[in-house]
Amino acid sequence: MDTREEIQKVLDGLAQQRDELIVQAHLAKLEAMEEWESMEGKLTQLRARASLVGDSAEDTARNVKTAAKQLADEIALGYDRIRKLF
Repeated sequence: MDTREEIQKVLDGLAQQRDELIVQAHLAKLEAMEEWESMEGKLTQLRARASLVGDSAEDTARNVKTAAKQLADEIALGYDRIRKLF
């Protein structure tokens, strides 16, 4: 194999790696957007539950607080998953 063929082989390999990375980046972006939309929905739920705390009896308020904390934790984990995609 001569020098030109060797260089072309290297270029072809790099082009293939580049194309694969473009596809992976696109898929990661789609996954991040899906996760983002899910977290936005959960954040809306959390805000709604937070507004109920002041209007609820003490036992119910504790239940709402526990559920809100769990939802907040889920949102934080979702944001971490999104962050790892980049």
